[in-house]
This record gives sequence, C-alpha cells and structure tokens, in this order.
Amino acid sequence: MRTKIDWIIHCVANGVCDECGTIENGFIPHACNAHTHGMARYNHLDFQIVLDYPHQEIARILNTMGLRVQSGERFKAGDFVEGIYLDCAVRLDEAEECGRTVLRVVIPDKHNIFPDDDRCMERYRVQMLSTDALCIENGGTVS
Repeated sequence: MRTKIDWIIHCVANGVCDECGTIENGFIPHACNAHTHGMARYNHLDFQIVLDYPHQEIARILNTMGLRVQSGERFKAGDFVEGIYLDCAVRLDEAEECGRTVLRVVIPDKHNIFPDDDRCMERYRVQMLSTDALCIENGGTVS
C-alpha cells in the first residue's frame, strides 16, 4: 500500500501569507477555498473545504481523504464519510472550483447539524454557497 502524499493542497483564505507576506481579505467571514490537486491520478475527483478552519485541520482532513482514495476507497456526492471525526460523519457534496468538479467536504456544526438545516450554526452555512459566492467581489456578502 502506498502512503506517499503525491497531491497538493491549495488554501486561499483571509489573512497574511506566511511565505510572501501578501494580505488576502477577499473572502466573506468564515470562508476559504482549500482544495486538492492530484486525485485524478487515482481516477477520482479532488476534494474541497470552504469552512475556514485552522490550516492544520484542513490539511489533516484533505490528506486523510486523499490517503483513503490512494488506498482504494471511492467517494461520490451524497456520501457520508465516517472516520474524519469521532462523533460525526462529514458529507460530500458536488461543487465547482475554478471550472472543475470537486467533492466538497461538508462539516456539521458542534451539534452535528449540517448547514442545509435551519438549526445549523450560522458560520457553518458558508458551506452551502458556490465557490464564487465565497468571495466578496463575486457577490458574497459580509454578515
């Protein structure tokens, strides 16, 4: 079994780049665009997270999904994936990211409620927006 991470993760979020010092502030609150490139080598869609979590946690989730694909698992939109968190599953939704179809990892709130339920905590609802709508200049609104 291969366990080498041979894909990359891009994460664009509000804040200051650790490498170049560029300031990004174009995303609505609680949103980012973190996604993989490289799952095609496994004949699988790439993954995306749009909830602005700590970058280490985003990398853990995306790399866990990638390693599972690398070991032979296959995922599709509508799947509930166990094993990312101990107390809940995450859901995979189809989304578009820069003109390509990806599987968005949708994380429930601390009450295990998904963002398409009116009872879901507000900050988690960004996961229901299109990737373009996450950017203020593309129609996203600051709440």
